[in-house]
Amino acid sequence: MPKVLFYPAGKSGDVPEGTSILDASEQLGLELRHDCGGFATCSTCRIMIVDGVENLTQIDLDEENMLEEAELPKPFRLSCQAVIRGDVVLRIPDPEMNWSKGALRELDALSASSRAVIRVMVEARARKAGEEVILPDTAIPAVEKAKAEVEATGQDVAALAALIKQVCGDL
Repeated sequence: MPKVLFYPAGKSGDVPEGTSILDASEQLGLELRHDCGGFATCSTCRIMIVDGVENLTQIDLDEENMLEEAELPKPFRLSCQAVIRGDVVLRIPDPEMNWSKGALRELDALSASSRAVIRVMVEARARKAGEEVILPDTAIPAVEKAKAEVEATGQDVAALAALIKQVCGDL
């Protein structure tokens, strides 16, 4: 049976092959928000794949459409749609931090394909620094640094996942 690890919650266990990530979370006692009930019509069950992307089913058209609408690039998946075929390590995104209007302009200037990942990285670094709000003076260099790091990974999903793992903390 595949092993699943939800990070940073620290919940892990074996689940039957063919189980959705959402169902796996519930089996392991972890509640993930899923406002649409698991029908790929919202993006509240989003999750980041840290390791084992090859051990999940391919993204279908419904999931692809919702990920595009929510501007969630790889390595994000909808936990209600991704079905486990082997071992995976997953990161539950932290609740979003507050950004000042000026700081949000920096974020909104990014391409939709990298905005969500860069936001996660900037917020993780801000939390580590004890910041509660992202202000323009910290957002400008933080967004630029994260943007350069994401661009350096190219289209390599494994490299991007490793970068996110490094920035957000070790397992």
